[in-house]
Amino acid sequence: MRGVIRIDDSTSHGGRVVTGREGSTVMGRAVACVGDRCTCPMNGHEHCVIVEGDEGVRIEGRAVAFDGHRTSCGATLISSIPTSGRV
Repeated sequence: MRGVIRIDDSTSHGGRVVTGREGSTVMGRAVACVGDRCTCPMNGHEHCVIVEGDEGVRIEGRAVAFDGHRTSCGATLISSIPTSGRV
């Protein structure tokens, strides 16, 4: 199962997801979609956004991000709830 990505979930570069769809929450945290922002501590990666999501699951017209999807800096998203998401 691929866990859904939410605000404050981490990335493989050591960053965090910082925006999400406030009207759609899972376990109290907003769900992140393509276009939502994340931080990245790597030099030159300051303006990172989520660039991959599941086109079959959309919120406000945006594809929802799940564990393993990528950011604009090449990092992989890591879900903090890996058992809550898509098969």
